[in-house]
Amino acid sequence: MKNEEIDEGFVTRQRERLERLREELVQRRRGMEEDERERSEEQRDVQPDSGDQSRYMFDREMDATIGGRAARRLEDVERALEKIEEGTYGICDDTGRPIPRGRLEAMPEAIRTVEAQERFERERRPGR
Repeated sequence: MKNEEIDEGFVTRQRERLERLREELVQRRRGMEEDERERSEEQRDVQPDSGDQSRYMFDREMDATIGGRAARRLEDVERALEKIEEGTYGICDDTGRPIPRGRLEAMPEAIRTVEAQERFERERRPGR
């Protein structure tokens, strides 16, 4: 199946956007890893009080949340680049339907239609 809303020029521009986005996400991940190493070293060198401990735990939880989102987004970027190579960019991985051009312009890493993405997120939520 092919997405009739997109042409080769659009796909080429999207590939460039995706490659830049991939590099940005990889750099962000490296920065977060470096921050974590620095915090771990600081915590070893200093006897923290309860306020420091609370702040440290909060920072770690925030980093884990942000890092998890970045990791998932990087996975989608990688998959979108694979789809370009396969010739299936712009086709939903779950339904096989075309992903609207506007969605791809807003989120070049989109690998699902909005409806399929919502269903995917509902199904992967813990406790459901």
